[in-house]
Amino acid sequence: MTDHENRPDVSVNLAGVRLRSPIGVGSIGTPLVNLMQLTPELHAGLLLKHVEAGAGYICLPSMMCVPEEMLDALEEKAKPVEYSREMPSPRFLRIETEGYGLEGLYFALSPASSPRGSARFFGATREMVRTLREKKPADVPIIASVAGLGAFPETLVAGARAFEELGVDLIEINISCGLSASVEGAVESFFEGDFPLYFAGSLVGDQPHLAGAMTRAVVGAVGTPVGVKLSAETGFPAIVGLATTVRDAGARFINCSNGAISIVPPDIYRGGKPKWPFMDGNPFIAASGNWQRMLTYKQVGAIAKFVPGIDIIATGGIVTPEHVVEAMMLGASATEAVAAVLYNGRRFIRQANRFLGDYLQGQGYNSATEIIGLGTQYIRPINQTDFAVGKAIAEVDADKCIACGLCADHVCLAIQIDGGIKRVDAGKCIGCGMCVALCPQGAVRLRMREE
Repeated sequence: MTDHENRPDVSVNLAGVRLRSPIGVGSIGTPLVNLMQLTPELHAGLLLKHVEAGAGYICLPSMMCVPEEMLDALEEKAKPVEYSREMPSPRFLRIETEGYGLEGLYFALSPASSPRGSARFFGATREMVRTLREKKPADVPIIASVAGLGAFPETLVAGARAFEELGVDLIEINISCGLSASVEGAVESFFEGDFPLYFAGSLVGDQPHLAGAMTRAVVGAVGTPVGVKLSAETGFPAIVGLATTVRDAGARFINCSNGAISIVPPDIYRGGKPKWPFMDGNPFIAASGNWQRMLTYKQVGAIAKFVPGIDIIATGGIVTPEHVVEAMMLGASATEAVAAVLYNGRRFIRQANRFLGDYLQGQGYNSATEIIGLGTQYIRPINQTDFAVGKAIAEVDADKCIACGLCADHVCLAIQIDGGIKRVDAGKCIGCGMCVALCPQGAVRLRMREE
């Protein structure tokens, strides 16, 4: 290893704000403690631990700040809703398949109480942000994740202005959360476009006209750079239209993305009852984890390729240091560790930063910005992609092959096992690579046929 002065520069810029590292930490929700015991100092201390581990930025938990007089006016025109009288209670469940390992986490949250008093309760957030700003390094910006109510832009504007007064560096509109789909009447509200005064999340975020109106309202109300956290539910090519809409409405960055909407599998040995501990129902909820990387790469690649002029944060499924580099090469300026921190703790932040510096140096890059978007040049239509048809063939490494037969026990007709020896019929092999992808021993590779 060389001395620190010769190390590559790992800092990047997001919406004109410098990050000391592209590896930030997502909100990961409100700290898991009795909310009556959560003090501003305790909350700030938790976030500062991320900073001490090397986080390049901190994204705060989503928060709303809606004045009472605004709620009075909105209640007269919004669809009525009944609120829970209990404090919100989170519940997690592991997603794992025997023989395949950890896939992620299901996350459910009991219904929130009335937004009445949100502006008053925002006082604790105000003190937490002030403490965080006093103690964190100057090159670790704060992203405020702003929540709103229903499809009413003014509720987002109120929260954005409150955070701007606190001096946050970036404002992120959270119209992405999948938990909104859990609530009674969510399906009807989505299709009617008529929402009660609850946090609507992805129910509005997957509708371009609503996302555009909300973005435009917040951008016009604050001077702080504004971004939008999009829903994992938005597919391709719809994500291109949605990203274009929020960019044209003034968004400076896009975050891809929040938890996707899913449902817990039934317990097949208990008559289909949900696997949730101490829950008697099986609502549609948010799910996240390493499996979500496929969705993230789709959205990041699509935006980078088709929607120029806006920065991107890659969030879902980034669970190894290599994933950070992959996401950046697809066009992300920054990445956000959520599942990785839950799986491995804050040591992931240290490991990922160390890997990134070593990687850049080992590959001859001078800075992290040099790798952003390197892979977008290869995102091209499939009819413009050379498959090297008829030129590739599978080849078996006899020393690694254990003759398990998996490669020949499905749809491949080119591989045969004779007397424990696996061989490839050159006349039948089409070079598809399935055997390479499925071999548990890594005993098969593709090579070019000899001329």
